[in-house]
Amino acid sequence: MKHILVLLAFVAAISITNAQVDTRRTVSVEGEAEIFLTPDRATVSIGVETEGKDVVTIKKDNDRRVRAIFDAIKKIGIDQRDIMTSDLQIQPQYNWKQDGRRELIKYQMRNVVMITVRDLSKLEDVINASVAEGSNLLDNVSFSVTNSKPIADTLRVQAAKGAKIRAEALANAMGARVVRVLTISEHGGYQPPTPMYKAMRSMAAEADMGTPVSAGQLSMRITINAIFEIE
Repeated sequence: MKHILVLLAFVAAISITNAQVDTRRTVSVEGEAEIFLTPDRATVSIGVETEGKDVVTIKKDNDRRVRAIFDAIKKIGIDQRDIMTSDLQIQPQYNWKQDGRRELIKYQMRNVVMITVRDLSKLEDVINASVAEGSNLLDNVSFSVTNSKPIADTLRVQAAKGAKIRAEALANAMGARVVRVLTISEHGGYQPPTPMYKAMRSMAAEADMGTPVSAGQLSMRITINAIFEIE
């Protein structure tokens, strides 16, 4: 037991001896760069929900309407690669009785596809055609810029330079100078507007009127957090 206690004490002594207090003087800063972009691409989730007591019947109805939607939007110019199923399910709906037994009320089928529209002038036509062919679900219209990486790279450099300039200004104000950067981190990206639609139903009556769609502008923002050593 004595040997163990001595060994533990020796290890603790080494740990304390090796622990060094960081006495470097530092300054923490943030740099930010932002740009507003005009979107050139949109994604929208469009679907069909059917329900009834006979699962075969509601599936046939759902399949027919979804196929009609596919045909309609392809005629508008939407490529097959831009149509992706995102939700497909059939769920039974039960009513639970007081004695613990359950009674089947109906089946509910949902088939939702995510459509990428690369020509925004076709977005309204895609929505209207889908509704005309039986869509009763519309969700998450969002906009983006196709090739945003070069823009993000430029913002990243601007934000980093801004962080360094701010660090130098603060150091100079205190009679010091920046020696080097110790840590640097980044966060940011698109700041899109709130999705325009959420689970809209019974839209067929409005299909002839058209659906006004405005892409607006997207904000892309990059923030750099950095810690500099000063002396």
